Amino acid sequence: MASIDLTALSAARDRIISVASDHFKGDPNVLAIFISGSVAAGSSDAYSDVDLRVVVRHERYSWFVEHRRDFPQQWPGFLFNEWMPRTRHCVSHFLPFNKLDIFYLDATELTPSAWYRLPTIILHDPEKIVADVVDRSKGLTFVLTVDEIDFSISKGLAAAHETYRRAKRGELFYSQTLLDELRQHMMQADDWLHDRTPGTSVLAKFDRRSSLDVREVLVGSYCPCDAEMILGALNRLLAVYRGQIVHLHHRFKLRRPIEHDLTALDICTQ
Repeated sequence: MASIDLTALSAARDRIISVASDHFKGDPNVLAIFISGSVAAGSSDAYSDVDLRVVVRHERYSWFVEHRRDFPQQWPGFLFNEWMPRTRHCVSHFLPFNKLDIFYLDATELTPSAWYRLPTIILHDPEKIVADVVDRSKGLTFVLTVDEIDFSISKGLAAAHETYRRAKRGELFYSQTLLDELRQHMMQADDWLHDRTPGTSVLAKFDRRSSLDVREVLVGSYCPCDAEMILGALNRLLAVYRGQIVHLHHRFKLRRPIEHDLTALDICTQ
């Protein structure tokens, strides 16, 4: 594979931002366009994608979402889309190696939020609706709910149990996938316990912000597709996850019984 010219890659990203912005600016139903994420924060590199937000009139919102896969196909360098059914965004890939993630927002649902305290680059906002929401979002903070933690612990424990079960049954590909799910819940717990500002993905740049003990056990947990090695990796992960769960219980006063969680962990470490 030929090496990618990083200067050309960055220049191509700037061009696709300009092309997409010009496309939407020409539609009177588009009220605002802005960028969030690493590009807006100034922490991007040549490989970073673009998080583009398009605010549209309520009356045309459904139409824009319905056609979200069509717009990027009209732009130079388009390769393919990735999307999920019944969502309001589409991720599009372009030559030479760029990615554009476009979210469509209903103007009537654009309300102050702690998310709008994060860096934002406004590309188009003639009626100042984004600028107003950003201004009214100052001082707002992210609120972590007990239900979010409750959900994550349950899913993390379930991933651990299924990893153990599938490895014992010789379903090694499946158990590897489940082991990775456990890692993600450990990453999430690490962010919560250290008051890190939430991102759109817990996986993104976790290597740069993770705690040393969590990073070391995660790195050491990647193993060949062998049942005993998978179970060994699971045990090492759960030794750290146990401490995370205990700290989550004590810090956030969870309603779920801690003894049940610890017993659930012990089952997988026998």
